[in-house]
Amino acid sequence: MILNKRIKLNAKEKGVLLFEGIGTFLLFQVINAIIIGSLGKNNFMGNLQNNWSLLTNKIWAVIVVLIMEVALTSIIVLSTFHKMELEQIKKILHKAAIDDQTKQVQTKVNPSLQGIIESFNLLILNMDQHAQEQRQSEKSKDELISNVSHDIRTPLTSVIGYLGLIEGKNFNDLNQILKYTHIAYKKSLEMQNLVNSLFEFANVQHATSRLKMTKFDMAQMLDQLSADFELEANKRGMEIIVNSTPDKIMMQGDTEKLGRVFNNLIMNALKYGKGATHIWLNAEQKDQEVVVTVANNGQPIPEDSLKHVFDRFYRVEDSRSKKTGGTGLGLAIAQSMVQLHGGTIAVTSDKEKTSFISHFPISKSKD
Repeated sequence: MILNKRIKLNAKEKGVLLFEGIGTFLLFQVINAIIIGSLGKNNFMGNLQNNWSLLTNKIWAVIVVLIMEVALTSIIVLSTFHKMELEQIKKILHKAAIDDQTKQVQTKVNPSLQGIIESFNLLILNMDQHAQEQRQSEKSKDELISNVSHDIRTPLTSVIGYLGLIEGKNFNDLNQILKYTHIAYKKSLEMQNLVNSLFEFANVQHATSRLKMTKFDMAQMLDQLSADFELEANKRGMEIIVNSTPDKIMMQGDTEKLGRVFNNLIMNALKYGKGATHIWLNAEQKDQEVVVTVANNGQPIPEDSLKHVFDRFYRVEDSRSKKTGGTGLGLAIAQSMVQLHGGTIAVTSDKEKTSFISHFPISKSKD
């Protein structure tokens, strides 16, 4: 930050400095006269006259003394000026704290006092950042409550509505009762799915969330996931292909949470990879990290949606997500679990492929 506003002295303060400078210099001259008049056997005035005559023959000595006195006078005046600066700094900081705690002080002073200004500005900057984080947190909580309320209200209304029809005996026969209860049951499952996903997301976001680290083979995990989803993929006309370089990749991680990550990514490809014929699970060891890619050749994600896919409750196609029972939390949960492992996850999408690329350290110390 550039500080270009210097402290300005008022007329009274300038007068004090001028008086102190002149007064100090004159005091030095009085001391000089006393010292010169005290040296010798004559009276004060006689000694003063005789010694001064001698000094005029050594003009260089007089100049040296005067230079020293001017320097000492300057030091004394400068010290007083610094005291005045310090007093003004106190007033400025006090006023800034009262008026606006998020406003930094744009004042430049001498280097010995500048640290006070910079420390105050750093404190204000940290407080401002903390306040912004709190506001963002509050906004995020409000959005979370709003989204949860919206997503629960729709199926809950259906459950209450159809059970209300049964309660009010508004049905013709047993088949109609079974129809109403079946719809109510499906809507209840939607709510359960949302609550479970929300609980899982909140748990992984919690500061005390811990990993149960074990050593495992990432290639073997992907093979197992491929087998688990093979039937579902076949139903949708898709084929899951697993590639690993090398064939065996040993690393450390929480297998339960990592399994959840890839489960969410594969389910996302199955549900929303419209027109896809293949899902690729690729793992590659690079130096001290493992890169895992879950890709499909389905319909690409719109460019303006790419930066939001990991947001809570974000749906690229809202109606399609509701149809498939999506909560909008799957990718947010996956991202949180990847980050919990000290890794990163990103998405790319074009006409050929949509790829979710995760980077994991091969080993991570237990938290």
